[in-house]
Amino acid sequence: MTQPNREAHELLFTNIGFLLGKTNQIKDRLLDQFLVEEEITSSQVKVLFKLYYLKNQRSSDLSKSLNVDSGAITRMLDRLEKKHLIQRIADPDDRRSVLIELTDNGHIVTARAIPLAQAAIDNLTECLTSEEKQNLLHCLSKIVGSFLPEECYLSNQKDAKC
Repeated sequence: MTQPNREAHELLFTNIGFLLGKTNQIKDRLLDQFLVEEEITSSQVKVLFKLYYLKNQRSSDLSKSLNVDSGAITRMLDRLEKKHLIQRIADPDDRRSVLIELTDNGHIVTARAIPLAQAAIDNLTECLTSEEKQNLLHCLSKIVGSFLPEECYLSNQKDAKC
């Protein structure tokens, strides 16, 4: 490796932002590999998990919480609907709004995807000791916890489960 390349490499691998972003890319690639048997992608499983754990959601809420633009979330929901994993239903509290919910098949597929996603994360972190995993979990939880109230406030969802 030439000197400038070595310096750039060292700079990148000491940059928290780069490492977090790269780790996320690797995680999504592993999720895609582990979820291939369910014929869903890492992006799709994130939507399914949100619906599985938080129940019915508006597409705008999914878009915000997953940090995906509204056009992309609509296309993803269309694909999940074609696979009979979700359905759109009228919001009983707001006639102008549509809620997204898992179908029975969506519940089954998502329940099967949970251990697959966990296996992908286990694969991602297998290079860490148990203590290192606990430290990583602690540090990431601390960072996320310090921003969640602010994130909810910024999105005008003070009482939401962000």
